[in-house]
Amino acid sequence: MLKLLKLCLHKEDGVGVKSVPRRTVVCPGRFLFTLIFVELIGLACLSSSYLLAQSDGESGQVEETTVSRALDIQKERQAKVTILVPPEKGSVEKGLNKMEQGMGYFNAVMGSFHGFHYTTGGFPAGAGWGYGLGFTQNAIGHRYEGSKLANLIDFDSAAAYSTRDYYRVGASVRMRNIAGSPLSIGVAAEGIEFPEEDFFGLGPDSNESDRSDYLLRSLHGGADIWLEPVKGLRLGGGAHYLSPSIGSGRDPRYPTAEKVFDSREIPGWQVQPDFFRYDGYVDFDFRDKPMNPRSGGYYGARFSNYRDREFNRYDFRQWTFDGSQYIQLPNQYRVLALRANVVMSDSDTGFEVPFYYMPDLGGAIRLRGFREYRFRDENALLLSAEYRWEAWWAMDMALFVDAGKVAHRKADIDFSNLEYGYGVGLRFHSSKALVARLDFAFSKERFIPLLRFEHVF
Repeated sequence: MLKLLKLCLHKEDGVGVKSVPRRTVVCPGRFLFTLIFVELIGLACLSSSYLLAQSDGESGQVEETTVSRALDIQKERQAKVTILVPPEKGSVEKGLNKMEQGMGYFNAVMGSFHGFHYTTGGFPAGAGWGYGLGFTQNAIGHRYEGSKLANLIDFDSAAAYSTRDYYRVGASVRMRNIAGSPLSIGVAAEGIEFPEEDFFGLGPDSNESDRSDYLLRSLHGGADIWLEPVKGLRLGGGAHYLSPSIGSGRDPRYPTAEKVFDSREIPGWQVQPDFFRYDGYVDFDFRDKPMNPRSGGYYGARFSNYRDREFNRYDFRQWTFDGSQYIQLPNQYRVLALRANVVMSDSDTGFEVPFYYMPDLGGAIRLRGFREYRFRDENALLLSAEYRWEAWWAMDMALFVDAGKVAHRKADIDFSNLEYGYGVGLRFHSSKALVARLDFAFSKERFIPLLRFEHVF
């Protein structure tokens, strides 16, 4: 190429240069450019080949590294699987699990299942700890208890005793959906002896310092018939025979009632006749879970006519109105429960209402914060409100307030001069029913803790 350049720079007629024969040299600029371009193309091809070779080597190394890393991760996972153990539960979680198991066992023992079960007797507050044996069998002869099945027979019985010598024995039989209709009948019998029932006197002005006691015995037997034309609605009536008996109380801590009060001024103290009682009632129950409601309501009315069979002295009539409403707040685990209950008694001139059949306030259900039977008279009003929230799936907490009064005249049943009780409570429950209730109740008279195995409402 250098020789060619020299030739291209050589002059045809140059001076001082050896003359050479004239020849034609083909050296145009395009020829020079073509040669340079071919050289550059060759260098570019060589460079590209080198770079591609380097790239292939590096990618091969990357692929090899990636595959090796994936294999290492897979081996580590397999190693973890072979030595995998469940995480150890903390003390709190263990405690909650134990409580859950215990509540399941307790729920079974208290009678959630058919057959023999433990029962507390349903004694009033102040009776001490109750214990006994019950037997329950629903839908006898049927494997499943369907509400639409005909001629369902239920049997329930219980016998219980308490640490303060209270006892209760009773049994009942029901036949539901007779011949496939919405008609049902039931018969029941019961005997009780409550030897330490509290008595503070009659009327809203009774004094806690006059606390005394008496003994109540009673035999009761009767039959009911009811119709359920639609779900939740029940219309019914019944006839019952009652044989009460009154005696001196046995509580060594307090005097008997006849030593504190003039027994001649206590209706029904001196003589106790046998009674026929005739009932008529209607109620509408649309609660979601009747044993532990969170929504819906219950409304009922009952009329009872008591007829003195012996002395023609204690005939009277009684009306009871009861309503409960459960308002589910925006958070479904919070409920506002409201209740109103009114009992009114009426007798003709010359007749009286025996004190042991008068409505009362106080105790674990009616006006918490006061002693059982703290207030008693012919008419009574009770109002209750509870704010309940779920603290744990098996336990609710509650803030409650109760208000009420008793009066001799129906006209005095109003919202003036009410007595108040309030407090906080715990509600232990299963998915369908209450298991136990612990209330810490306060009033102007005292603080009372209440442990019960039925819902307040």
